Amino acid sequence: MADSKKEGFVDLLDRTFSLISKTWMTSLTLGAVLFIPTSVMFGWAYGSLFDAVRGTAGMGEGDNISVLKSLGFGYLWIVLAALAQALVFLFVRACVTDHAARAARGEQVKTVDVVVRVITRRYAPLLGQRLLQALILSITLGGVSLVVGIGVGIFAGLKLIVPAAIVGAVLGLAGLCLLIWLSVRFMVTLESMVIDGTRIEQSIDQSMVLVRHRWWRVFGYTLLFGLMVSFASSLIGTPIVFFSTIRQFIRTLQEIMRDTSGSQDFNAVFLRILGGLGRRLGILQYVQSLMAAFVAPVFMTLLFLRLKAEAEPEPAPPAVSAPAESAS
Repeated sequence: MADSKKEGFVDLLDRTFSLISKTWMTSLTLGAVLFIPTSVMFGWAYGSLFDAVRGTAGMGEGDNISVLKSLGFGYLWIVLAALAQALVFLFVRACVTDHAARAARGEQVKTVDVVVRVITRRYAPLLGQRLLQALILSITLGGVSLVVGIGVGIFAGLKLIVPAAIVGAVLGLAGLCLLIWLSVRFMVTLESMVIDGTRIEQSIDQSMVLVRHRWWRVFGYTLLFGLMVSFASSLIGTPIVFFSTIRQFIRTLQEIMRDTSGSQDFNAVFLRILGGLGRRLGILQYVQSLMAAFVAPVFMTLLFLRLKAEAEPEPAPPAVSAPAESAS
């Protein structure tokens, strides 16, 4: 226990990749299958938005309502795709978290048992937990927006434009810091519920207690780990999008160079490049989600277990009895 409390970020990262050797099957089996429909939905939603953007190019000024409606439906499908992706990723993350925690304790785990346990005991409470956290953050954001609006409005009403801008910037930054602070305090609520079986309120309380005196470390660890995962995902996913788009880009560029009259409509050229980009973004979304499913739940599980170990009181040293006096 004492050794685990001395571990740094690199040690935690090493343990993460070591434990992935035991959880990769659950990540691959669930992620590779369940992320397919959500990624297809993402690709179709982006494609619908791009088609809407391309369709607005030929509309006149009198078609503003049609333009707004077309773009609105495009954004709506993206929001629905993001919601479906969040629900699926929550399930996959809960399953990998359960597997990682049991494997860390040396238990033999089967993916089927993990899935059944999460579906029957964990997933519904997790949905309630996420809704409660979203409600708390939304109320906080609403309160911050109200304070910023009142502060800016007072100075703007006095025609003090510069002070109004300064007050708005300061209050907005303070509100952003408050939202980040709360989000970090909620960082291990999922692990608390999945691993310890806590209820919704208990998981939030436990997460806030564990992070309380370790906020900066948890913030730094998760931020650095998130940047690493994003960079690794980009290294894999970006070439896929690039090489699948470069042919169309070169073809369009050749058309521009052949057009010596200069009559080429660059807006039309740009909109033509958007064609098919939605499917490629769907592939990128699939790759990023699958990579995150492999490493993120394991890393957060080990971080949670370490925070719990640090919060436990040090065992009292054994009492040393005084040597009995030898009889004279």
